[in-house]
Amino acid sequence: MGQTNQLEGFLRKVYENWGNREYLFEKKDGKYVSVTFGQYVERVNWLAAYLCGKGFHGKNIGIYGPNSIEWMIADVSIMCYVGCSVGISKDWSYDHVAYGVKKCEISCLIYDERQGENIDKLKAEFPEITFLSVQKDFTECLRQGKEMTKELFALEAKDEDEPAKVVFTGGTTSFPKAVLLSVRNVFSGYKALGRRAPLTEEDVCYLFLPLNHTYGSIYNFIYSLVYGYQIYLTYSITDMAKEMMEVHPTVFSGVPLIFMRFYDASKAMGIGLGTLFGGRMKYLFCGGAKLDAQVRNAYKAEGMYMMNAYALSETSSGFSIDYPGEEDVESVGTLFEDLDAIVVDPDEDGYGELAVKGENVFKGYYGDEEASKAAFNEDGYFLTGDIGRIKNNKVYLRGRKDTRIALPNGENVSVREIEQRVKGLHEGVTAVKLYLHEGILSADVFVNPADLAKDSDLWDSLMGKLNESVSRFERIGRYHIYGSDKLRGKLL
Repeated sequence: MGQTNQLEGFLRKVYENWGNREYLFEKKDGKYVSVTFGQYVERVNWLAAYLCGKGFHGKNIGIYGPNSIEWMIADVSIMCYVGCSVGISKDWSYDHVAYGVKKCEISCLIYDERQGENIDKLKAEFPEITFLSVQKDFTECLRQGKEMTKELFALEAKDEDEPAKVVFTGGTTSFPKAVLLSVRNVFSGYKALGRRAPLTEEDVCYLFLPLNHTYGSIYNFIYSLVYGYQIYLTYSITDMAKEMMEVHPTVFSGVPLIFMRFYDASKAMGIGLGTLFGGRMKYLFCGGAKLDAQVRNAYKAEGMYMMNAYALSETSSGFSIDYPGEEDVESVGTLFEDLDAIVVDPDEDGYGELAVKGENVFKGYYGDEEASKAAFNEDGYFLTGDIGRIKNNKVYLRGRKDTRIALPNGENVSVREIEQRVKGLHEGVTAVKLYLHEGILSADVFVNPADLAKDSDLWDSLMGKLNESVSRFERIGRYHIYGSDKLRGKLL
């Protein structure tokens, strides 16, 4: 037997302890189908054997489509034994998908047929890639992998400090960076989570967050292998309340918009929040932004712990999470106890850039050595780019650290503010890239192709009015209007 990493260690544990228990549930043709913990572990091994047998050991393998049991099998299989798992959002435009495939040098793409014409375009643009359909090929891959597997856990697990997973950051004016995570990174937060929410095999998670994001993938999904709880995948966003009343979950993670919608529905229908969440909900995790205090208190009044969470993909979604019953609605959680976090250059109120060291900090950005180096200060702390403070181990946020451009006259202008102004000129603007060229403040403006074809004077008029409304230092001296279909090429 070769080396064992933490991921394989937990796979062995669940296979031995919970092999016959139902584990993952996914609705197909209107009914939930399930796999047991044992079936899941077997399929992870079989897929790994197949992929390694086909020459993909050490390669980057993409997973493209909505949440599914197949996604969850592939993700862990690749991370544990094969190479690097690259999650691609089902909601990306074709340009973004193609960029991600090229950026991460993907050799094999496991895709869902529901991604439609984007798959046909990818096959034409990347003929060298092996494409495996979830609906058409996955079962056969498992069958062949089973034939190759004489015994479970026969493959050598990856070193837990090697890159094993790619998660893309959010992006607005440039393409998202590809964050490299190791198995050690992935398992850096489970003890901190367990302190706040002592999850057990009696718990049930209703998984709504996309698996290509770190929180949904790690804290909702992979940590189920640590604690043994069951997972039901959201089938219909519009029927979430109905589904939760059917499966009675105890754990749910979402964003403020979702919690607001449930709050509004509760008031409109006169049905308690507890009922809408299935009647057994214990732990609610909210990330992305702070939830309104009134709404948070409404959940608390019905016995549901609303726990704010703050983190980034680069910190493996681990930084701070509230303890249950937290009264301080202004904080974004209590700092994880096993992290070394500081505030860089704090002001008189203690606010500065949050920075951190720990096993949660990523391995770097794939294919971007310069950005990787710039993400750390000289003392080795990862710079989050978020302005905040830490008081009594609680984390408070003020916002993102603003990127600024120094003009030749010594003035500094805010990139974020100006780009947002340009984006607000017309609903057809999809992205803006601001930069300094030959001493002139310049912008590339990307618009929907249909809007590009409109009166050419429209954009000149809009930019002219914008320049009239701002200080002379913030006026855009040169600009180019492109169709959004040119976005990828301009950002390469």
